[in-house]
Amino acid sequence: MRPQEAISAADSACRQAKLDGNGRIVVYGNGPPKFEERARQMGLLKQFSGDRPPSGLYLEMQPIMSMTTPYDALDFEVLLRMRGADGVAIPPAKAIMAAETNGTISALDKWVMETTLTWISKNRSRLSRTRFVSVNVSAASLNDERFVKEVGVLFRRFRQVVPLLCIEITEGVALHDLANTRRLISSVQRLGAKVALDDFGAGYTSFPYLRDLPADALKIDGEFVKNISGSPANAAIAEAIIGLARNLGMQSIAEWVEDAPTLEILQTMGVDHVQGFAVARPQAPEVILAATSAADFITDPLILVMIGPRTAAILTDDDSLPSLH
Repeated sequence: MRPQEAISAADSACRQAKLDGNGRIVVYGNGPPKFEERARQMGLLKQFSGDRPPSGLYLEMQPIMSMTTPYDALDFEVLLRMRGADGVAIPPAKAIMAAETNGTISALDKWVMETTLTWISKNRSRLSRTRFVSVNVSAASLNDERFVKEVGVLFRRFRQVVPLLCIEITEGVALHDLANTRRLISSVQRLGAKVALDDFGAGYTSFPYLRDLPADALKIDGEFVKNISGSPANAAIAEAIIGLARNLGMQSIAEWVEDAPTLEILQTMGVDHVQGFAVARPQAPEVILAATSAADFITDPLILVMIGPRTAAILTDDDSLPSLH
């Protein structure tokens, strides 16, 4: 190892030790695999150290299928993706962690929001069957006054398409500060967008607080969904959330729906929407634009039988996320 490489490795080890915290010790050996992995991690952190998001970011979209009108609605969740300078995909979790570590997650969230709204606005005429487009927002951004103000500016700029937007807030964030969450939900809804509580059910004690959180939808924590056929407890919790959403006038969305048996159970429970590989993997934006419904992506014949044949039914407002009052 050359002197400059040794100095760089020592600096990287020091940075990593600080990130790990709790008096950790990080040792850099001269073995290529471990050294290269650490170097990649540090390189990614540097990319997220500026005021602007790094190059290489792009979006994919995962269809969310309506269980009442599967062939007549094309709804989806926007997902962040990133490629390195070498063109190799970087795991989204690593990119998000790098942004959170460097305190630039709000800039990243703003990029996703603005890019999404720009894309919807540009392609509105080709999204006539889309009732909602879900976008995740991090806890740090929701507590960042500057971010909230900037989003308000974006919403006013794209006021024509904001009603299609559904902001996903994780249950843990929502319950951390109920008063602030209520204000945030009210503000977002006033500007025309919808709000979904994501990963709902992770804290079962959150159920009583729902009456104080006027969200438009509940997204069931995927941990309860993925093993629903083999866990009576998971099935009971999922069914309770679906029933609760219905009674409160909210829509229910089940994520991590990976196979036909899981989808069949959720269908029996009366879930409103499903998302997961059983319906479709994340798609490029141009692929979404070429589709007419989320059901277009289904390849499993068992699921096609479950949802029934394509009909000429027309989607009504009752089949979308609830209208704002």
